[in-house]
Amino acid sequence: MNKFISIFLLLVIAAGGYYFYNKDKESKAAEAKAEMAAVEEKAKVEVEKTVEPMLEEKQEVSQEPAVAQDYTPAIWKIEHSGKTSYLFGSIHVGKKDMYPLPEKVMQAFAASDTLAVEANINKVDQMEMAQMIQQMALDLENPLPTVLTEKTKAKYDEYCETQAATCNMVRVFEPWMAAMTIEVMGVVQAGYSENYGVDKFFIKGAESKEIAELESIKEQLTLLDEMPKALQDYMVLGAVSKDVEDFELLMDAWKTGNMDEVLEKAEQEAKELGVPEDIMNQFNDIFLYKRNQVMADGIADLINQGKSVFAVVGAAHYAGKNSVNQYLEAKGFTVERL
Repeated sequence: MNKFISIFLLLVIAAGGYYFYNKDKESKAAEAKAEMAAVEEKAKVEVEKTVEPMLEEKQEVSQEPAVAQDYTPAIWKIEHSGKTSYLFGSIHVGKKDMYPLPEKVMQAFAASDTLAVEANINKVDQMEMAQMIQQMALDLENPLPTVLTEKTKAKYDEYCETQAATCNMVRVFEPWMAAMTIEVMGVVQAGYSENYGVDKFFIKGAESKEIAELESIKEQLTLLDEMPKALQDYMVLGAVSKDVEDFELLMDAWKTGNMDEVLEKAEQEAKELGVPEDIMNQFNDIFLYKRNQVMADGIADLINQGKSVFAVVGAAHYAGKNSVNQYLEAKGFTVERL
C-alpha cells in the first residue's frame, strides 16, 4: 500500500503542492468567509511551526555550488515532419542537489520551442483557487476521523500520536485533501521541496518558449474531489502508513528511469495488503489511463501543428500499460528512448 499511495503524490502534487505552498495567498483571498479564514489561520500556524523551519534548515544544507549528478532519468524522442520532440518524466518535488539535470535532458529542452506541462502553476488565479479549495477540500460538518473506515481510523490515530500538528491541520479536510497534505508534510520532513520540482524548474526556464497546458489545476482538483469515497479512504490509509523510504525508492526509480518496475511492485504490494481489485482498477483508470489519453492527445496536437515539444509530466504517466508513450504510438508516432 505504501508505494501504491506514494505514486499518488508523484501524479498530483502539481495541484496539491501548489495549494499547500501558497496557503498565505489563498487565505487572504478567502478571508471573507469566516469559517474558512479560521481554518486557514490554524493551518498557517501549524505550517509556520513545523514546515517552514524544516524547509529553511534543509535548503541551508545545499548552498555549495551544484555539481552535475550521475543519474539517467528516462527521456524519449519523437521525430515528425523534420522536427524532434521529447518526453521527460517529472518529479513534482525535489532537492537542490538534483541539479543541474543531465546534459542530454538540458540539450533537448534547449532545442525545443514549446514546453508542455500538466498545469502551468505560475499562472493561477489566486481568488479562484481559494474558492475552489473552499468548495472542494473542506468539510466542516464531518471531521475527518468521523468519515474514515475502522481500519484507516486506527492507522490515522496511530499516526496522530506523533504528528499532532498535521492532524490538527487536516481535521476539517475532505479525505483526498487530507491524504494530499499528509503526503506533502512527509516529503517536506524528508528534505524535499516543491521549489525544486522538475516541472517548476522547466517552467521557470521557459521564458522564451511557448508553455502549453495539457491539463489544468482546476481539472486536477476536480478529479480529486470526484473520487469515490472508498478510494479516498485507501489514500488516507496509505498516506499515514508510509515512511520516508518509500519516497526515496521512487526518487531512485526516477533517477534511473525505472518507473515501470515501481508500478509493477506497487500493484503487487497492493494485492498482498488486501487492496480490492476494483479499487486498484479505479485508481489506475482515474489517475493514469484517462489522463494519459488526454495528455497524449494534447502532445500529438502540438506536434501536428509543427512545434518541437518538450513534454514534462509526472514520470508515472510514461510507464506501464496505457502510458502516454503507448497512446502516442497508437497515433502513428515513433517513440524512441534516448
